[in-house]
Amino acid sequence: MRPLELLLVRHGQSTANAEGVWQGQLDFPLSEEGRIQARLTGKALSSEPLSAVYTSPLSRALETAEIIAREARYRGKVVPMAGLMERHGGILEGTTGAEREKRMPGLVAKLASLPEEEGWLLVGAETDEEVLARFEQALSEILYRHRPEGGKILVVSHGGAIRAYLRGLFGKDILPGSERAPNASITRLCWNDGGGPGLLELASTSHLSA
Repeated sequence: MRPLELLLVRHGQSTANAEGVWQGQLDFPLSEEGRIQARLTGKALSSEPLSAVYTSPLSRALETAEIIAREARYRGKVVPMAGLMERHGGILEGTTGAEREKRMPGLVAKLASLPEEEGWLLVGAETDEEVLARFEQALSEILYRHRPEGGKILVVSHGGAIRAYLRGLFGKDILPGSERAPNASITRLCWNDGGGPGLLELASTSHLSA
């Protein structure tokens, strides 16, 4: 088998990111800054021929993928996959930190005292296990399609989903605490000779300052 490289990209800044809103699976578009980030990411990848492009169907990810594909001169289809969506955030969706502190201070304090997975259950959000089940299924389908011929596969997803996936693969030291891969960052994974994935690059944003 030829090596297969997965370019795991978080979507560009959305209007909700800019306002500090917890999006989850609510659908917000890219901000103008997010579109600039997507264009810079595509230009950075223009020297690396892409074999396929997959994306979460949420508009902030889909538009990011389409912009990257255009700038990288990719001629194929951009394929949405529901399994690549962000974590459903339960009652946190659509709120800012300030709103949560004002409207539900008891819950905020309780969340701070709980292990992360218990906190997700408390607010009715998807747990890491639930996110991983669908995310890994989507990536398994992608790998099945492209593993024999290898190449470079672009997957555009979300901060919470990417973090859950990487921590599932490489342990809790990856993106610890509340850390997320930044908007439009690139994480590279590589599969060689039938083995498991290696981490080549984690949440790089050097291309955004070019």
